[in-house]
Amino acid sequence: MLSFNAVHTLAGCLLAVDADAETLGWGQPATLLLIHDRPLDTTAGPASLREMYSVEFPLHRDDLLTDPAGLPALLHRLAASLSNPDAPTPYRATLHTILGLIRATAPHARLLAWAACYDDILTVDGQPRQARRVDAVDTDGRLYEVTRLRGEDHPLLCVNEALDPGDIPATHPGLTALLAATARYTQTSTSTSAGTA
Repeated sequence: MLSFNAVHTLAGCLLAVDADAETLGWGQPATLLLIHDRPLDTTAGPASLREMYSVEFPLHRDDLLTDPAGLPALLHRLAASLSNPDAPTPYRATLHTILGLIRATAPHARLLAWAACYDDILTVDGQPRQARRVDAVDTDGRLYEVTRLRGEDHPLLCVNEALDPGDIPATHPGLTALLAATARYTQTSTSTSAGTA
């Protein structure tokens, strides 16, 4: 279970993702992020303190999307490709490389969430408005939504533990599936590594 501080820090991390996306401008392809934390250097303070990082999960050029309608299907397809140990895919190799680099620098790192940053069209006061969204699901199933309407100076952040099935973004099931697939992959790769050591 994530602590209040971890939830707060994760929300801040997603706001930073939105700020970075704002500097790139509108019309960028969707970006997927794997968010993890690791212990701070124990010489600098209590061992319980942790740092949080987001790592971009690169997509194949054929999967780069500027239309948000295709993002939910892409997330499910990606989760399915990570879930099948009998069919190695480029995305499994990418995840293996990313997790290997994280473990090499921080053996006690924890996977916390998957996030998607993308442009969308929302209806506001009956009118369509362009918006940037950063949706994330953490390991407790908590949903994070950062929404910035085009032309607005500040985004709106919503962190929701009690999900209303009628009011969740279309990315939520796919992000949840990605989180589950990554957890299974991590367990499998860890037990395989232990068995061969």
